[in-house]
Amino acid sequence: MSESNQATRIICNDLELADQLRHVLAPIAPDCEVLSAPGTCRAVPLCRWFGAAQMGTAGQVQAALLDATEVLEQTRHAFKSRELGLLRRRLVALLDKLSEDPQ
Repeated sequence: MSESNQATRIICNDLELADQLRHVLAPIAPDCEVLSAPGTCRAVPLCRWFGAAQMGTAGQVQAALLDATEVLEQTRHAFKSRELGLLRRRLVALLDKLSEDPQ
């Protein structure tokens, strides 16, 4: 997971058009995902395409941790606290570990 936790995702329900977009975007935006079905998202179960009801408990916990790390990142200049910075790094590490776990 990157520090920004922001990935570019394009949702396209047309399979043929989605394949064309992947082909065109691959050289210019290699990190961009073109989603043609819910199962194609690398951020499952965090993908907002599914909505909170379909995430399950583990996905909701990961989404809450992601929200917390984003708030800590956005407010790091307002609250110059070493402890908050360390907390953010620990939460990001936990999110990385949870993302790698195939459960």
